[in-house]
Amino acid sequence: MQKCCFLQHTGAECATMSIIYKLTLSLFALSLLVFGIYGTYQLRTEAQDLRDDVEQETRLLTYSLLISVGNALRDRQTEDVQELLQQIERLKPSIDVRIYIQNRTVIRSGAESLAWPEEVEQTLQQTALDGEMKQYYFPDDEPDFLILSLPFNKTSTSLQGNLAVVRSLQKMKEDLSKTKTYILWSFFSFVLFTSLLCFFLGHVYISRPLQKLRQAMQAFRNSTEPPEPLPVKGKDELSSVTQEFNRMTAELFSAYRRLDAEMQQGRQLQRALQEADKLITIGQLSAGLAHEIGSPLQIVNGRARALANCAEHPDDVRRLAEILVVQTDRITRIVQRLLEFARRSPPERVHCDVAVAIAEVLDMLRYEVRRRGIELSFTHPEQLPFMLTNRDGVQQIVLNLIGNALASIPDAGTITVDLSEAPLTRAIETVPALRLSVTDSGKGIAPEHVSQLFEPFFTTRGGQGGTGLGLAVVKAIITELRGTVVVESQPDKGSCFIVHLPLKETI
Repeated sequence: MQKCCFLQHTGAECATMSIIYKLTLSLFALSLLVFGIYGTYQLRTEAQDLRDDVEQETRLLTYSLLISVGNALRDRQTEDVQELLQQIERLKPSIDVRIYIQNRTVIRSGAESLAWPEEVEQTLQQTALDGEMKQYYFPDDEPDFLILSLPFNKTSTSLQGNLAVVRSLQKMKEDLSKTKTYILWSFFSFVLFTSLLCFFLGHVYISRPLQKLRQAMQAFRNSTEPPEPLPVKGKDELSSVTQEFNRMTAELFSAYRRLDAEMQQGRQLQRALQEADKLITIGQLSAGLAHEIGSPLQIVNGRARALANCAEHPDDVRRLAEILVVQTDRITRIVQRLLEFARRSPPERVHCDVAVAIAEVLDMLRYEVRRRGIELSFTHPEQLPFMLTNRDGVQQIVLNLIGNALASIPDAGTITVDLSEAPLTRAIETVPALRLSVTDSGKGIAPEHVSQLFEPFFTTRGGQGGTGLGLAVVKAIITELRGTVVVESQPDKGSCFIVHLPLKETI
């Protein structure tokens, strides 16, 4: 039994892992964004804190030296000043201290631990001449030195100048680089750990339940027995989905079984209706056959008796014999058409050009049409799709319809055959088809007779030798080809038979 289409096209097989990957990648990207911003902010804060600490320490040292050096210079103890500077440089190799006097004298230690750029030297000399305080970094973009120059207190010493402290920032840069490395390692370790944890938990709590649900759907689709209910653990969304799936499978299998039982009942009812229809058809054929054959048999019987009593009159014998021939021919035609109607062989379908098949029938009727002064025309597009159909059956349809049209035209008239491509609309679908119409200018059909045209043995030309089986045969062929036929007619204005034949066989 076929299952619902949504089970046939489930996408869980390819979507299960992609959900985990999407969730993991989303968390990874979010972690990169959030912790990237946090790490950048933390690194900038750390750099600013280090710079503030260096500035504060340098300022304290400079002010302390300013007092000591000022007192020593006031007492003319230059050697003590140089010794102090040397001790400071031994204790702090990253610091270099110089004293600039306004008379352009420079007091420095003997050990040159730092190489001062010429630009810094000139700036400090000019600052001493101006007697100003100056603090700045050199160079500006990526500083290597912190420079602080403070003027001596004029009341504490007779010398005028500045105490300059130049501090290398190499140690601060190394500390900052270590901090940056630590932050980066912490950042990537955390992001990697959380991503792996998300992937693992997603596999446990999402992938596995979805995999079980997918396998249950496949088993449900391929099995004719109801599957075992899936175990429900927890109270999350997947558990709710699993519960609904268990309910759905139970309800669907119950519905399938009811539908199967109803289909079995429908098949039985259809077979019963077919048997009843066969019986009705047999009854109609029997009644029609009894009526159609009974009349000529009575004539044959009566004329045979009269013939037996007219042996002395040759003319009467000849006339009665001709009547017997006519009536027996009529019985033969009725039986032959009845056999054609009742014993139709299965149609042999081939790909053919329907326009060519119809043209062959029209060529066969050209002589009869010209003899009676009737104008026969055939219109169709230059290119029509080939059709998988019963070629002989299509020709028999055209032959019978044109035969009826010829019989309905007493004098000169017109018969138009048109073939085109048009859709055939059924109850639940629309399929591509060919539309064949046969229109005549004959005497038409009475409205009360239209509904009976395709019944066996119904004819309005009984006096002209009609058997009432031609249109019944047409209807039977069209039904076998899964097509339709309708009639449009008005008395004294002609008739139009419209046939639709599907281009592809449908069952």
